[in-house]
Amino acid sequence: MKGRVGKSGAVAGGSAAFAELLRAPEESRHDLLERAIDEDARGLVAEALHVCTQGPVEHVLLAVWVLDQALLKEECPELVPDAARVLTELCHPGQDPVVLAAALGVFGVYASGPAAAQTLLGMTAHEVPAVRAAAVDGIEYFTDEGSFPQTTMRLVERLTRMVTEDPDAEVRLAAAGAFTLMDGWDGYETTGTPAVVAALGRAMRTGEDPRVRGEAVHNLALFTVEGHQAAMVADALRPYTHDRDDRVAAWALARLASLGDERAAERLLAVLEATDVHREYVSAATEMSVPYRNGPSALRKRVRKALKRLRKEGWSQHPSERPPMSPEDRRRYLDLEISRLPRW
Repeated sequence: MKGRVGKSGAVAGGSAAFAELLRAPEESRHDLLERAIDEDARGLVAEALHVCTQGPVEHVLLAVWVLDQALLKEECPELVPDAARVLTELCHPGQDPVVLAAALGVFGVYASGPAAAQTLLGMTAHEVPAVRAAAVDGIEYFTDEGSFPQTTMRLVERLTRMVTEDPDAEVRLAAAGAFTLMDGWDGYETTGTPAVVAALGRAMRTGEDPRVRGEAVHNLALFTVEGHQAAMVADALRPYTHDRDDRVAAWALARLASLGDERAAERLLAVLEATDVHREYVSAATEMSVPYRNGPSALRKRVRKALKRLRKEGWSQHPSERPPMSPEDRRRYLDLEISRLPRW
């Protein structure tokens, strides 16, 4: 690798650790990786970067996984520029689609600037659906340092189309879940939010895959909005509070309640009275009532009281819940949700 980092001892240690990961069965690799990072993160990352430049596909896939798991920005930030350069060289249009599908998400974490944005944009048009889905993941984690440039806005615009127009359901699902991290982009809240609210609304309205509809409503509910944008979100969610899909109905109803809709709040609390209330309602009601969501404190107190009553009376499983939970898991889950809601 051009500009190979680390002293010879560190490189040798990283090479040995990487070789051990290659030999290990997949189910034991995570524990081995954690140990290798603790012992010599820099050496292991240096070896992974080297493998990305000249290794066979199987080795490159493992190296990309190492880069994804190693948290370079915390473990060895001095290697982030090397990672960005190597991943940029790796993610070219002629690359093996298997490698692209593995690498584009990590590329989005470490690459920055207009050129990186253009690479991700181009990959959203790749003929292989797995590559397009990986490009969406890369866009989700992409961060632009500085202002909110036109090239970055083009990524948002592309995703707003993909969420309903891509022919592959897995790609649409990835796009529906890709927007929640973007509100940290400088300028996004004024330029991007209206387009995204409209796109997720279309996904809920026209989507045929229930996973896409569920992801769309969930992520729209999680948007941090206020003022006229809160009204936009409320208007987009209001038609779905009685949806036949429990996930769609639960998150639409809970978000409206958290935005101050009293009728939605009363209906949400009424739903929580059923001892076999669907898990999605418990999850949505809790998440929308936690303090950092800035919902009404009165709603938080009433949701907490409802969940405590449910715990006392016994929470049974709704027939449509998937996957099922054991009674003990349900008790632990309910305890956890109650603990997230302070008394005040």
